[in-house]
Amino acid sequence: MKRLLFVAMILGLAGCSTIPEPIQLKDESNLLSYQQVSASPEQTSGNKVRWGGVIARVDNLKENTRLEMLYYPLKSYGRPVTSDESAGRFRVYIDGFLDPMVYKTGRLLTVIGEVGGSESGTVGEHEYVFPVINASGYHMWKNVDRVSVSTVGVGMGYWPGYYSSWYGWHLWPYHQRLIIRSRNSTGHWPTNSGSADSPRPRPESSPSPAPRPRPAQSQPRQNNNRDMGKIQRH
Repeated sequence: MKRLLFVAMILGLAGCSTIPEPIQLKDESNLLSYQQVSASPEQTSGNKVRWGGVIARVDNLKENTRLEMLYYPLKSYGRPVTSDESAGRFRVYIDGFLDPMVYKTGRLLTVIGEVGGSESGTVGEHEYVFPVINASGYHMWKNVDRVSVSTVGVGMGYWPGYYSSWYGWHLWPYHQRLIIRSRNSTGHWPTNSGSADSPRPRPESSPSPAPRPRPAQSQPRQNNNRDMGKIQRH
């Protein structure tokens, strides 16, 4: 079972690092950046690009669809990396109809195609010159909001789940969680709030067994007045 999980994880990592087929290019050596095209869109017309970003506006025209994009740089496998700052905007023309309920504002999209010069427009009331891309392929990314920390351990250890115990070199992925605990000024461990990610409380020590009753001892002989007198005379 663990071997199957390990293989599935490796395949998943390999899938994340592969550029989706619709935005693959045989020759990526001459791709132009957004900065190169936006500086001189007319002179770079006809050059290949692979750009991506966030959909800002969708306009369904008679024969094609025009997308206004907020540009962001791409990861190695083509997914845009969003941040608080963007280098600018550009427009993409895609043949056919794209449903605006699917290609919504805010979705991540990566396109490949040729530079088609530029065109003027507005962003609100501000006049803007948009670099234009005539798309030959595009890929919309799924919304992902997950954080997973995994690592691969190599070392000596016991392989559970087998008929016999075996110690040797192992290579398997495991999920790692870091728990930081500290003592207060009194030297006691702090109590937990009940959070699923907080460390479990230390188990209370079991009560010590009751002490065995000691055998009854004879009462010491009490001193009488005669004895006390003898002690005083010494």
